[in-house]
Amino acid sequence: MEREPAGTEEPRPPGRRRRREGRTRTVRSNLLPPPGAEDPAAGAAKGERRRRRGCAQHLADNRLKTTKYTLLSFLPKNLFEQFHRPANVYFVFIALLNFVPAVNAFQPGLALAPVLFILAITAFRDLWEDYSRHRSDHKINHLGCLVFSSRSHLK
Repeated sequence: MEREPAGTEEPRPPGRRRRREGRTRTVRSNLLPPPGAEDPAAGAAKGERRRRRGCAQHLADNRLKTTKYTLLSFLPKNLFEQFHRPANVYFVFIALLNFVPAVNAFQPGLALAPVLFILAITAFRDLWEDYSRHRSDHKINHLGCLVFSSRSHLK
């Protein structure tokens, strides 16, 4: 994918953001694409376009992804990380000891409240940090990109 310099862009329809100058990435590729991975719309019949699209699916993805969690993995991964901290394990153990009648010092539910509060605050903080990473990744992945590569093999 080649882009023209920022000063020669066509006018955009209203409502779309304009890219700030100096906000484009430059990517230089030394690798040639595999045969058949050219632009699928370049003069090919409908069936031929579908076959070429299928060939291009094995190409590497350039998107940046620094997030740790997905919607399904947040709770298990976060709890796993939190219980790798010795302090959290200790306080949960103390709270669980309050459920044993011979050892309890005060109400079992009251003993769990501070531990659950700390776990919830830490989980919320981790969720916020991961969401911030996601927004940053999205911003970087949608920057303009200048690609310099040799096109002599396509002629």
